[in-house]
Amino acid sequence: MKACLTPLLPLALSAALLTGCEREPERPAPAPAPHTSPAAAEYAALAAAFTEESAPQLRKLVVAAPGFREAVGALLERPDDTRLHTARNAWTLLYQGFNRAWPVLATRTTLAPSLARPLARADIWPILPGYVDAVPGWPESGLVYDVTLTLNTDTLIAQQDMTDPAEVSVGLQVLHLLLFGLPDAPRAPLDVTAVTELLPSHQLPLSELPENRRRAYLDAASAILLEDLTALVQPAHDDVPPRTLAAALMQALADSYLRLARLAALEGATATDGGEFMSSDVREIAMTETRAAVDQWLNADSPQHQALMALLNKLDVHYANALIEQVTAEPQDAAALAQLLSTPPEGLF
Repeated sequence: MKACLTPLLPLALSAALLTGCEREPERPAPAPAPHTSPAAAEYAALAAAFTEESAPQLRKLVVAAPGFREAVGALLERPDDTRLHTARNAWTLLYQGFNRAWPVLATRTTLAPSLARPLARADIWPILPGYVDAVPGWPESGLVYDVTLTLNTDTLIAQQDMTDPAEVSVGLQVLHLLLFGLPDAPRAPLDVTAVTELLPSHQLPLSELPENRRRAYLDAASAILLEDLTALVQPAHDDVPPRTLAAALMQALADSYLRLARLAALEGATATDGGEFMSSDVREIAMTETRAAVDQWLNADSPQHQALMALLNKLDVHYANALIEQVTAEPQDAAALAQLLSTPPEGLF
């Protein structure tokens, strides 16, 4: 057996052969350091601020949504002034919470597109009251009086937006109409009291009488609303990258300002002659609570505002300054703010 001698090899190669002429295994190259965004800390702080803001808003809806459904059930069980008043109060509480949570819900919807339908269906306005129930001048109009249609969750969803976007058959505005009526035709407990015995004056079977159909409508519409709101407040299962969350939040804030602009344009939509309608009281709730929600992010001394502006200043100080200038302008232009928020500088997120 020949000895392993390599006198003519370069010194470096000879050193590799000193141990029985075998090469030492190569050491793996060190892994490259992970890329870290210059604004990673600010993105993380914004994500934490979003969690802090969303948790109490979602908790309120978790309580208010089934609470409203229970109040409707109690009213249908024994209609009277007290229970009608309780159901109305439960609706108001739910609507306040829904609008206060709207940017949070819109952010979650951007991250999970399957939630877009329940969010949109929960609160469509304006509506055509005569598409739902009788209105002054049209005493037998709407789905309540259309005895060819059985009123249940499936048929009400199918009737939504049949020929016009204002043909709204489900959601918070429809339930407000069924519980409150119209300014010149307020709802009374007798309107939702079950009729269990036909009288000589009745021209229809029991199931087709407007009081009984209105009861079926209230029950089905409140069940649909509870299902939609339950879907919207379900815990998120996937970890969302902070940058993705930041982009979704910015779009939600833009959509919130579009919502405010549309509400402002409905100031005169209070006629009850069969045209498009939104109660002035309901409109005021929507504007007040949506405004409070966006102010939490853009015009308040809050952790949410500080976290968002810290990120925007880190990424583009000129954009951040332009945004604050728009927010604090008098009068504030909601449509312009929506445009600015929805078109951040290229590469911002």
